Order: sequence, then C-alpha cells, then structure tokens
Amino acid sequence: MKTKALLVIFGMILFASCGPKPGKSTASLTTEINSYVSQVDANKNLKQETIEGALTDTQGFKDIGNYKYTVYFDEQSNTLYKIKNVETTAETLTEVYYFKDGDVVLIDTKSAGTASKMYVHKNKVISETKTEPSAQKLLLEKANRFLKAFQREH
Repeated sequence: MKTKALLVIFGMILFASCGPKPGKSTASLTTEINSYVSQVDANKNLKQETIEGALTDTQGFKDIGNYKYTVYFDEQSNTLYKIKNVETTAETLTEVYYFKDGDVVLIDTKSAGTASKMYVHKNKVISETKTEPSAQKLLLEKANRFLKAFQREH
C-alpha cells in the first residue's frame, strides 16, 4: 500500500515538473520590450544607413511623395536593432520597427496625428493600440520584408 502511494505521488511530481511551463504574462513582456527599446534608442554606437527616394503611383510613372528609410545596426556583428521608415505623401507616415534576436518586437507608427504601438512576441501581436487586424498583418509582413532586405545586404 505504501509503495503504491509513493509511486502515485512520485508520478504526480514527475508529471508536474515535466509539464508545460507557464509563459510570461503580456504585462511582463511589454515591460521587457519597453526596456529593450529604451536601450536601443540610447545606444549611440549603432551605425546608421539612410536611403531616400521617390514614391510612385501603382503604375510607377507619377511621383506621389518620397520616403526616407534608416537602418540602425551594430557594424561589428551586423545585428539589426531598428528601422525607421518615413513616407511623405499628402500626409506623413512614420513607422519604427524594433528587432531583437532577428525578430520584430515592437512596431511604433504615427500617421495623421494618430500613434499606435504593436508589441510582438514570436511574430504574434500580444498588445496593440488602435490597429486593425488587417493593418497588423500588413505591418508584420512589412517588418519581415525589411528584415530580409537587411540580411541580404549585410
């Protein structure tokens, strides 16, 4: 009887210790991301590369505005930390993408006086303000395109 009880207790302890670990809460992840973003913004040693150009209509014939695209990265390790994309047409759209370990962690946008932040964990939006699901998907795709373009060039 004691042996069975000990085996049952041992089994329960083994199951509990090997089971899935609870993930971090959204609040703790956003706090970590905010701290990381502050560190990136304060880092004056990051190399900056800026590209400017014209935005054209869908046919590619008429200029409708311009863009300024700035990449912030560590020159020694070629680690990407931040991309700032500013598009100016009838209004100005500013997008700032923050990257950590090869993944986007925050997308900060400002357009027509409206600002929003999308916190991202493992390519999934974990917290956002004023962003439609279709816009979230578009911004995540854009972040991944920017990341791939950076990796090709560096």
